[in-house]
Amino acid sequence: MLGGYISDLEAGDVFEPVEYELTAFMASEYAHGVEENFESFHSPGGAAGRQMRPPTMIHVDKMRLLEKNCLKEQRVAGARGPHARIHYEYHARHHSPAYVGERLIVSGRITGRYVKRGREYIDYRLEVRTSDGRLVTTYTDKTLLRYEREGGGGRA
Repeated sequence: MLGGYISDLEAGDVFEPVEYELTAFMASEYAHGVEENFESFHSPGGAAGRQMRPPTMIHVDKMRLLEKNCLKEQRVAGARGPHARIHYEYHARHHSPAYVGERLIVSGRITGRYVKRGREYIDYRLEVRTSDGRLVTTYTDKTLLRYEREGGGGRA
């Protein structure tokens, strides 16, 4: 269910898309944060001749979607949800570069929710496109929500 906590999301939920303009600051600061020193992520002086978005920025896009669609969480704004989660597994496929100044649209949906060995998971599928429709990144994610401890010792 959209509008609540991340743990309220169900298979089939479709996120309201997020649109933003990629700035030089966003690309450079993200690259610094992940210790990526490829010059094209920091300035237009690199091999591409234009400043590019680091491919793993899809993780920030996921946070943008969650911030917009899970109103009780607001983790980017500083609030905390009721449970810790583990970003368990992901796969990002990059189809084309995105450049500073382009408008990006991030969309996605929840493709599954299930319990395995007492642990609750949700699966995401996200997509990033430029405003003119060019596919930039597709992404799948498996997140461990919370689980019952062995022996029924409560929630972790």
